[in-house]
Amino acid sequence: MKDKLDLLQRFFNNKYSQDDYFRLKKMVLDEDKELVELMAEHWENFALDNTRQKKDLSVILSDINSRQKKRSIQNDHFSKIIKYYSRIAAILMLPLLLLSAILILQLNQYLKQKDVYVEVNSPSGSRTALNLPDGSLVWLNGNSRIRYPVDFGEDRHVEVKGEAFFHVHSDKEHPFLVKANEIMVRATGTEFDVSAYEDDPEVSVILKEGKVAVLDVNQSLLKEMEAGYQLKYDRQTSSANYRQVNAENYSGWINGRLIFENAPMSEVIRRMSRWYGVRIKVKDEELLNLHFKATFTNESLEEALKLLQSTATFHYRIDTGRLKPDGSHQSSNVFITKNP
Repeated sequence: MKDKLDLLQRFFNNKYSQDDYFRLKKMVLDEDKELVELMAEHWENFALDNTRQKKDLSVILSDINSRQKKRSIQNDHFSKIIKYYSRIAAILMLPLLLLSAILILQLNQYLKQKDVYVEVNSPSGSRTALNLPDGSLVWLNGNSRIRYPVDFGEDRHVEVKGEAFFHVHSDKEHPFLVKANEIMVRATGTEFDVSAYEDDPEVSVILKEGKVAVLDVNQSLLKEMEAGYQLKYDRQTSSANYRQVNAENYSGWINGRLIFENAPMSEVIRRMSRWYGVRIKVKDEELLNLHFKATFTNESLEEALKLLQSTATFHYRIDTGRLKPDGSHQSSNVFITKNP
């Protein structure tokens, strides 16, 4: 009890440390009964303590007398007003803090009782980073979104549409679950990439560090993955393909790098479309058999296409997007064909 009283006194005297702040915040959120009683008692004593009031008045009077010789009557009167209202402000500070604590507690209770969710969207051609309630980090690629409860509680469960890279906060007692279309990824503390776009026939999971379990729609185990491997789940046939990859090539996008290592044209246009926020269409199917090795950082769309063009024979044309009647901007189209 005394320890909590000392903590309160340090806080009200503005002499608290960072540890004091987080400790007091936790006690407020945990609805610590002793803390509430101490705050109420402190307020009551502060408001009714005549001795303290008299002492404060004598200090004020002494201060006024010492300054009276140097100030005019008008300035002295102004000083009295400032001192008077300063003391009132000090008295009113505690009930305001109490009210804030009550509001925090009520909001915390509301969030725990209601199914309140957060949804974050990353627009086409952009990358978005965010922190989850448990301290995990997430990066969203272009045209992607994540949905999760504002309070994880016992379950750490999120849903992803598009591509996301997770750095999961370690907690072996509370598995981290990612729903990505027809599959579920279960982890405790690791780093992995999930690609689950609505228009993609496959869902991809690439594990960079640690271990994860991939489950199907019936919660049956598909694969216990190891670092440096990719699992591709075919949404039509419900089959999975497991292979070794360079995970860095698929996670470089969170650091602003688009990396291709002997990647087929189909993969290149798919990832570049999301990276640059455009639609890329290959007119001649035989071009899909081309493979590329390249790394893009700050290159524009046209610079990237020219670099790819220097290693393979094809022609491209960019149609710049225009404004639609409703005021929105139409995405650019890129058409890739064989050389005329």
